[in-house]
Amino acid sequence: MDTLNTPQQDVIPASALPGPRTPMIVQGMQLFRNPVSYMLNCRERYGKRFELNIMPEGSTIYVISDPDEVKAMFLAPRDILHTGNGSSALEKFIGQTGLAWLDEEKHLARRKQLMPSIKGPAHKRIEASVHEMAERIVATWPRGEVVALYPYIHRFTIQVIREVVFGKAVPSCWDELFEVVWDMLSLNRRVSCMIETHTMSPFAVKILRAIRPLGLDRFFKNRERADRLIAQAVAERMESGEPGDDMLAVLLGVTREDGSPLSAVEVRDEIMTMFLAGTETTSAAICWALETLSREPAARERLVAEIDEGGDAYLTAVVHEVLRMHPPTPQIIPREVMKPIEIGGVRYEPGMHLWASGILVHNDPAIYPEPQAFRPERWLDTKPSAHTWIPFGGGHTRCLGDRIAILEIKAVLREVLSTCELHRKDPTPEGPRSRIVTMTTKHGTRVELRRRARATNTA
Repeated sequence: MDTLNTPQQDVIPASALPGPRTPMIVQGMQLFRNPVSYMLNCRERYGKRFELNIMPEGSTIYVISDPDEVKAMFLAPRDILHTGNGSSALEKFIGQTGLAWLDEEKHLARRKQLMPSIKGPAHKRIEASVHEMAERIVATWPRGEVVALYPYIHRFTIQVIREVVFGKAVPSCWDELFEVVWDMLSLNRRVSCMIETHTMSPFAVKILRAIRPLGLDRFFKNRERADRLIAQAVAERMESGEPGDDMLAVLLGVTREDGSPLSAVEVRDEIMTMFLAGTETTSAAICWALETLSREPAARERLVAEIDEGGDAYLTAVVHEVLRMHPPTPQIIPREVMKPIEIGGVRYEPGMHLWASGILVHNDPAIYPEPQAFRPERWLDTKPSAHTWIPFGGGHTRCLGDRIAILEIKAVLREVLSTCELHRKDPTPEGPRSRIVTMTTKHGTRVELRRRARATNTA
């Protein structure tokens, strides 16, 4: 048994931890509908670690938010805590063979294989493309009227992932694939996105598909189309033999120890993982950034001045603070306990799950004084800690594309604020809304973009 304890303390079984005793469906709905307030209320009642009953088949999940315990969880050996099963709700999108589903040495190997598609020359190519896309696409967003920016932002992030996945070799079916992926992702605004259909019988899934308001029938039809289109894109690339450092080129170059390539399913799963994880989180972060800045005139004016002067320090601080206050993934992917482990004086048994809460860590006044105040200044000349700032998760499974996400957020903020003024009639903050495992603005960031006088010729 691994012991990752704080110094000398009595060990208690995880089953002794407190937590709400309402039915599973009630807890799940409360968490989905009001993730921030629900978690903060639980911490106030039960402390920094508590039990939740939100998982099927009797599996128990334990929320932790003490930084030392989060660190211990991140540093646990790969064979002690697994993340693959924590992605069960995402299986409809990403399958079961991609990076998000793998653990131990298989996860490490795949992560190393994918690195060339997001680092080094590939990152420079993506960076140039993101800036070009931001300038071109933001210019098409509505001006002079109050609109929800979320759909425009989300579509932008899908285009960025196209660059990551396909690079300059854009498949002939891209326009159709884009619309199919866009429609698939619409399921995430429904509670039904959390249904783990892969654990159900075909008959049960058929019944669920017949209930049209759930949106599952439309989703599965779109998934079949997406699979065909991805297969077409892969076939085109293999036929052309065009080299590259994009993700598809990297995946097609991967070979196993016996020399065999990845299967078509494995390639498909990695691509769909990017279209889900690489767009939902980043679009949520951009929405929160614009929503927050529309209500913070002093910070906005300071940021605009810096952008006009070509600076970056305050912009970086703004991004860090937005991600602290509104982590797109409010609770990181749960870790399943595979072997007994002690963390912070609590013994967790196999089959239990540990859930580090970004919401609770980021709203801990002992770490961040006045945590609900928007203060980018706290990040000037300060780098985020890997255990107290966790919008991208941490440990072995920290988000592979975190640098690309920050690049996108900065590019959109620069383009919007250099060409437009943000206006909103109602200063009331938008609350959170869950989208599968992410959290975005409740009303989609409803603001008005007005052209800046000095930017008339560039907007």
